[in-house]
Amino acid sequence: MSAAAPVRGPVRAVVFDLWKTLVPLPDDVKRQAFTETARALGMRPEELAGPWAQTRVRRETGPLDVYLDGLRADLDAPWDDAQQAEAMRVRRAVHGRGFARPAEGAVETLTRLKALGVPVGLVSNCSSDVRDMLDASALGPLIDVSVLSAEAGLMKPDPEIFLLAARRLGVDSGACLYVGDGHDDELDGASMAGMTAVLLDLGEDHPWAGPRIGGLPEVLELAGYGGRAPDAV
Repeated sequence: MSAAAPVRGPVRAVVFDLWKTLVPLPDDVKRQAFTETARALGMRPEELAGPWAQTRVRRETGPLDVYLDGLRADLDAPWDDAQQAEAMRVRRAVHGRGFARPAEGAVETLTRLKALGVPVGLVSNCSSDVRDMLDASALGPLIDVSVLSAEAGLMKPDPEIFLLAARRLGVDSGACLYVGDGHDDELDGASMAGMTAVLLDLGEDHPWAGPRIGGLPEVLELAGYGGRAPDAV
């Protein structure tokens, strides 16, 4: 279900979530990435699953290689540096396929925003290997500011990560639209940071009382741009 009316007040920038919003991440792809990572490390996936889940914050708030070094020490695991490098390679290969085919309407919507002169931001909970995948993708040149949790050292829904994106965009957070699929309580976090949070409704029955859209191109109408740029920031 889409929002029926534009958001009130001037929208000076649009900030997007990454996974499932701009880049598809089906559950089977997540499972494949984890399974191939575990096997590259010489471990059974069911053996690694628990520690992997329990250490997500560490994995997504610092360099991935440092995380794997720490995990190896925690588990007293036998994998060597070559296996660790291979695990990072296969993980990147699986996730990288999503960047080769961004979500429907993603490139077109970001291209239109750029043409209108609207600053575009990104806030994502992710591991550090995402930076290279993002920058090398068709989305990279269309995003002005990318705040990745692995680089920022904090994760959604912490309001500070959204405020950081607004500061780097040079826009007051209250003039930002945030668009995401709703995972990690991101919409609540964006709202607490002062942004207008918009649910990209993917049919997952995600509860949200605020505005929602059914597709990325609807961002333009929702923000009230009407084919022209907002006032200069």
